Amino acid sequence: MMVYPMIEPTAHGPFTYLHTAPWEAYRRPYVRDLAYVLACPTVLTKWLDVAPHQNTHTVSVHSAHFWQQQFAAYQTRLEELDTTNAYQALTRYLLARPSPNRLGFHFEGLLSFWLEDGFVRKLHPYETLANNVQLYNGKQTTGELDLILYNHQDNLTEHWELAIKFFMGAPPFEPANWVGINSNDNLQRKMTHMQTKQFRAVWVDTADHGQVKIDKRYGIIKGRFFLPLNIYGFNKPDWLTPSFPLHEWCDINDETTLAHLDKNSLRQAHYIEWFTKRDFYDEHQSLSGLPLGSTGQPPKTGLYFIEERPLVIYPYVSASS
Repeated sequence: MMVYPMIEPTAHGPFTYLHTAPWEAYRRPYVRDLAYVLACPTVLTKWLDVAPHQNTHTVSVHSAHFWQQQFAAYQTRLEELDTTNAYQALTRYLLARPSPNRLGFHFEGLLSFWLEDGFVRKLHPYETLANNVQLYNGKQTTGELDLILYNHQDNLTEHWELAIKFFMGAPPFEPANWVGINSNDNLQRKMTHMQTKQFRAVWVDTADHGQVKIDKRYGIIKGRFFLPLNIYGFNKPDWLTPSFPLHEWCDINDETTLAHLDKNSLRQAHYIEWFTKRDFYDEHQSLSGLPLGSTGQPPKTGLYFIEERPLVIYPYVSASS
């Protein structure tokens, strides 16, 4: 099994790399992605009320233990998908969905496959009632709800709103300081949008189950967070799940730090590798993905790997800029 490149900071020095990633045990790319989607916890230990002055509903998050349980219950099925022709069912499902090559849609497709496949196999209690439910104000579309589920264990209708995020952090590491490649996208704004838009719905019209009333709401935000390269003494906020994947990023304008990178082992990542690393790209690199040491060119912005270790090189722009 590969070493899982998750970083753990110390009080007196930069990060060490530890742990093994359970999803790295799988050979087929989509199975590895599916394992990652299940085994990765949500970023939040608790929902942060980002709109305290608005009349919004209570939002919950699933614990890291919850996702560990779901992954454990589904492991036998993951092995089957990884070693038999059953893999075709997963690939057909994902490729039949709208925009399967977009990371957000890929995430939603993987989670939807697990929900439907796992419910049929009695591996969890969540029946999918509807997905991608359009919200209207008169004839105008005002939004969309990701998943409406019926929890047969608790006898509740649940609304799960999904997000896959790859954010770069900077001190003081509050939600607004975790910013995406698009600097308009940050954790604070995403939670605000979910809380004040999607989670305001109470009654939902479904095609197969009529009108249903939402009893409970869950925000599911997964992905990877990236901390400044060689940061010292990072104290995780109490809202950040301790086992959430943390890696590193480097400002492309930081010439001193870039000069000390191991350029001979630096490989530019394919876009899908924001989820999980594809080893076959190590052997079949395109010209743009060659190690920097072979071209002598300065790095482009984006995701790289130094051997198994993810690294984002990008000009960081704070949420307040």
